[in-house]
Amino acid sequence: MDGFHIGDMIFQLAFIAFIILTSMVLIIFFRSSRKRKKQLNQLAEKVDALQSKLEK
Repeated sequence: MDGFHIGDMIFQLAFIAFIILTSMVLIIFFRSSRKRKKQLNQLAEKVDALQSKLEK
């Protein structure tokens, strides 16, 4: 073995970057879906409130 090669370093950096990127995509996806769900719940509450006012 000649030691550590540049190709090995590039491969390891690319693999670490891939892992970090995948993690970031998953985090962003889950945060945005949670935010979207919260907004839909707020909208549903407003619609329910308007419907109850119209029924009176």
